[in-house]
Amino acid sequence: MASQSKLITSDITPVPGRRQRVQSQRSKDSDAHLQEMPDSPPPQGRKNSKNRKRPSGATAEKSKVTPAAETTSTPAANPPAKRRRTTVVTEEEDDARTIAEGVDTIITKDKDGNISRLQRIGGPTITIRTHTPTVQNPSTQGNVMPRVGSPGLPSASHDTQVAAENIDDELPPLQDPDDSDDEMDVEGEELEEFSDEAELLKMMTKWTSPMYAFYSPIPEIEYRDGRKCHIFRCTAQANVTRCGHRIVRYLDTKDAQSTSNLRKHARKCWGEDVIKEADEAGTLDAARTLLRKDAGSDKRNGSITSHFARQGKGRVTYSHRQHTKQESRAEHVRWIAESSRPFAIVKDRGYNCLMKTGRPSCYVPSPSTVARDVKTVFGNTRQRISEMLQEHEGDLHFATDAWTSPNHRPYVAVTVHFEDKGKPVSLLLDIVEVAKNHTGENLAEAFVEILEDFKLSDKILSITCDNASNNDTMIEAIAEAIDDFPGEANRTRCFAHITNLVAKSLLKQFDELADGLDVEEVETRLRETEENGPGEKDNEDGLIDELAAMTVSEREEWEEQVLPAKSVLAKLRKLSFKIINSSTILLPAWNAILDELKFKPKKLPRDVATRWNSTYDMLEVAVEYKRAIKQITSDDEEAGDRAVPEYRLSSKEWKIAEQLRDVLKILKDATLFFSRSTPSLATVIPAMDHIDSVLTTQSLNAAYDPAIRASLCIAKKTLNRYYNITDYSEVYRISMVLHPRHKLAYFRKVGWSPTWIDTAHEIVQTEYERKYKNMAIEGEEENEVEEVTTSVSNNIFDSLPMLATAGSTQDELDRYLSTDPENVDDGLAWWNERRAMYPHLSRMALNYLSIPATSVDVERVFSRGRILLSHIRNRLSAQSTRALLCLGQWSLHGYVHDDDILAAAALPEVPDGEGEDGDFLMPDGWDLIESDKD
Repeated sequence: MASQSKLITSDITPVPGRRQRVQSQRSKDSDAHLQEMPDSPPPQGRKNSKNRKRPSGATAEKSKVTPAAETTSTPAANPPAKRRRTTVVTEEEDDARTIAEGVDTIITKDKDGNISRLQRIGGPTITIRTHTPTVQNPSTQGNVMPRVGSPGLPSASHDTQVAAENIDDELPPLQDPDDSDDEMDVEGEELEEFSDEAELLKMMTKWTSPMYAFYSPIPEIEYRDGRKCHIFRCTAQANVTRCGHRIVRYLDTKDAQSTSNLRKHARKCWGEDVIKEADEAGTLDAARTLLRKDAGSDKRNGSITSHFARQGKGRVTYSHRQHTKQESRAEHVRWIAESSRPFAIVKDRGYNCLMKTGRPSCYVPSPSTVARDVKTVFGNTRQRISEMLQEHEGDLHFATDAWTSPNHRPYVAVTVHFEDKGKPVSLLLDIVEVAKNHTGENLAEAFVEILEDFKLSDKILSITCDNASNNDTMIEAIAEAIDDFPGEANRTRCFAHITNLVAKSLLKQFDELADGLDVEEVETRLRETEENGPGEKDNEDGLIDELAAMTVSEREEWEEQVLPAKSVLAKLRKLSFKIINSSTILLPAWNAILDELKFKPKKLPRDVATRWNSTYDMLEVAVEYKRAIKQITSDDEEAGDRAVPEYRLSSKEWKIAEQLRDVLKILKDATLFFSRSTPSLATVIPAMDHIDSVLTTQSLNAAYDPAIRASLCIAKKTLNRYYNITDYSEVYRISMVLHPRHKLAYFRKVGWSPTWIDTAHEIVQTEYERKYKNMAIEGEEENEVEEVTTSVSNNIFDSLPMLATAGSTQDELDRYLSTDPENVDDGLAWWNERRAMYPHLSRMALNYLSIPATSVDVERVFSRGRILLSHIRNRLSAQSTRALLCLGQWSLHGYVHDDDILAAAALPEVPDGEGEDGDFLMPDGWDLIESDKD
């Protein structure tokens, strides 16, 4: 119920340069704070002025409860209230007092009682040009308040009291106050708006959605490209700052009154639980009352559910209150899984000191409770991911590899790859322990079991793996176990491994790591190999070994040619070892030399057999820091033991080092490119063509050392070996043809034979007609030819338009190939935009262009595993390793639902266990995926 109020007039003269706060006796029947300010000129072009004055002859009303309350006028017979002493305050003091009273909006009326200005405390003033009819009552003339529903104020059903905010945007005057054309006669109760502000206030009388409660009560008005819009600012509190996010609503659209965008941001910023309570409140007034009542409490800051939902786009807000026990357990699950922390960290003295200092009642779960919760959430999320992938419209691709962990447990990991709205998606599906010999049959058995667990055997299109010989057997065994998988025809060989094998074949002729090394150096290298991951070394079955076919005399001649290159690599390796392991003599001397030469501090890297392109990295730094290396390897007697002249390189050796760096750069660049995100399979053949061209040119360059030129020829043979193997797999050619940049024109451009091009076309045509031509597309209206014969008309020509539509889907491939290639990098995005044009062919293209060209994503899982399984944490169970690696990635990529975490956190606590790292062993069937949850 709106409170009734009385307007009291004061005639106190203002003090120049100060704003008056007039304190007068309020009538006993008044519930609102209504005050009239004395004459003063309006502010001219200034905002937040320290000496701002009220407009001349204006009446200022501070609205606390209802800004549009009905007026009860003072009878003329009543004597004027006795004036009290005037208190002169600054504007800042006045604003502070006003806010303390719960007021955030000042409404100013002119001498006729019309609403002329509306100002938010600390914000800009809105000038309103309206004409208000006066009440024909002599006793109330001169003290007229606008009626309820007047455009001068929001309706009485809307409360404007919310937390005040600073707004930097000054609204320019939209109407000339002296423009008499704006004055119009008003008939009866109606009121005309003559400004954007008046129009806004009238619109506000119709706003009833609780979503408006989360934003400033009066939106800003802007014009963008000639279009009028309202700007809503979020008022969510984050510690001592405000969110301030701006939601733009254009008024020239059909959904100009829609609150969907307001709801979307409020859900992210305030939390789902707060939005739910606001909806349950029912009205805007009730929602605002709820927010005021609970300001600073749990509802305003959100629970753990809303805390999770408010993370994203670089902004994270935190609650002012402590977590409940359930929320604390939920946060520990996310933290430990995402950051690869040990379960026992929750018992760490320092951690508990940080958590409980100042809040000794803060709850911290036991390690066993955290372990059980992590595995429970893993099981729930695993079920959800299975359902998501089963419902995916397109086919799925998988990459797999084997790994031996630092605690000597053998694992097999599988990642899944697919397309979603024109974007490639990569996700760790599972990592399981395979505690037996990693033969092709055993690897296939583990792979098939994972797919069957997730119910995905019928959605497989391609498998990506490296070039190890046991993977050949694995592909054959999988094809026998899964009817829909054709085997080698749909196998993708990891191109990053191929480029590494090409580099190895080039360097193998110079590469004898242990030749001439000290025992200490050999032991160090073995330790480095273990630290970089046992079992990570590339399979070298595909290397071309020319030495095996040489006669004794040919081998001797070859050894003489490659000796300088061998010497270069051996000297640089030993120099790097000596500097790094001489922390008191050579390392300080090296750093001093770099400082003297104004070089950036950097250690000379060493090449490691298990680290791709490490030889290139060593050579690149060596050539870049050539002056420093020459200085530390000088034979200057004054240097003493701070120099190692035995590793000094001759001019010829420096030339060989530069040439080796140059020829290895193309392979380094290829590795970096194909290690980014998920490169398309359509880029593999063009990349092979380019590398082959570069190697050929370099091998014919007489400026290169003969040994390097010969090694380039061997590297070229290794590349061509895998180039020819791609002919056995159809997915390479299909992906190439379906990429709008290539189509069939690429093969003609590089001079491939017409027979091969015709074969590629035939492969694409056959697969399209077999699977995609008649595929039912979601959302597509089927064109049934039968309707032609059952039509009312028996004349077949009456149905020509229908026949043309029905036949158009048969020509999608021909229509696509009949157009010229386009300069497009992202084939997935191109096809996603043309789903309507090619409804069937686009589905085929999206499937094939989302096939990963490498198994690098699996390698990343193993890299994360080495962080999780440190040498001091080598007793972590396979069950926990699996749950932590999978759940950590799923959570970071947004696949873990808050409901799953909260459900696990609601389970009874587990007392501290006896196991290593506070582990908790789950019973059999803990990871079972149900066939039908309904």
